[in-house]
Amino acid sequence: MSQYLVLSRINIQNANCIAGFTYGFPAITHFLGFTHALQRQLSSEFDIAFDGCSVVSHDYQLHVYKPSKYGNYEFKQSKSSYTFKPKFEDGKMKGPSIIEEGKMNLIASMIIEVSRELETTEEKIKQFKRAVLAQCLQNRLAGGAVLSIGYIDLFSASTSQQQETLTRNIKRLTMPGFVLTDRSNYLSEHLQYLREKQADAEQLDAWLDFSAMKYQAQPKLKENEESASLDTDADWHLIPKPQKGWLVPIMTGYKAISQVYPPGEVENTRDTVSHTCFVEAVHSIGEWRSMHRVGDISETIWKYQQQDDWYLCAQKTITPSAQSTTLSVESETIDFETAIADL
Repeated sequence: MSQYLVLSRINIQNANCIAGFTYGFPAITHFLGFTHALQRQLSSEFDIAFDGCSVVSHDYQLHVYKPSKYGNYEFKQSKSSYTFKPKFEDGKMKGPSIIEEGKMNLIASMIIEVSRELETTEEKIKQFKRAVLAQCLQNRLAGGAVLSIGYIDLFSASTSQQQETLTRNIKRLTMPGFVLTDRSNYLSEHLQYLREKQADAEQLDAWLDFSAMKYQAQPKLKENEESASLDTDADWHLIPKPQKGWLVPIMTGYKAISQVYPPGEVENTRDTVSHTCFVEAVHSIGEWRSMHRVGDISETIWKYQQQDDWYLCAQKTITPSAQSTTLSVESETIDFETAIADL
């Protein structure tokens, strides 16, 4: 039996959009942390457990601006929210320093996988939905305030026919939207390709081929020119990414860079009862896929995977046949009405 809790169209204000050294959308660890916190709050009243979640983006608004027409985007910053003691230099008051923060407003849906199913009596489900809504509105998601949730529902399936109905219902609640999928396999495949050409290629080289916007010059040779020189004109062409799809750099977890310290040994920690370990962010590649392309909801669920010093978020491994199917339809165009009709 499979069971999913769907939080459709969560309106989030002032969420953190910086993830490691990338920005644009909250890290997947924010949503898994929200899922874990929600389980702990509900478990005292309901016998239920959550195993992971998937994230569907509907709309977003970054708090950025351009200082000039051809300038880079910069985050909108404010000093008013920080308490400081005025300092005077040369008879003038000096303002506080700015701690750079990247904020955004977004509308997203979450599909939470239930690992210990809730008894599905009608009255209990209504009570459960009310409790979920109350807790979500009190919690922070990616550091932002949850203003509203469009719809909350709990779906269950125990047969293949019920599973198809469950998938259709969840897709209706989360369309139009794009679900974040793990494409770390693309990174490992491209690294192997690079090392065949250059033995000392590193994972950073492969990651930058997906993340950076690269251009290549195509010299415009004249009739009497055999090779390009510094004075030769050129056309600049964008180098495509190694794979097709809406691929983005993402942060997928942490790696320990220190030993685990006992409680109270490290100063200025959040509490004196928890162990402490210093970590660095781990980056990978993700893909935004339209929800109408999703065939199995379980393949979109992110879960924690911990081994030794690695604490990562990952999804189910997609078979090579499934990958080739995905790549072969990337150029297909379909409108929203057609997608709804096919459900």
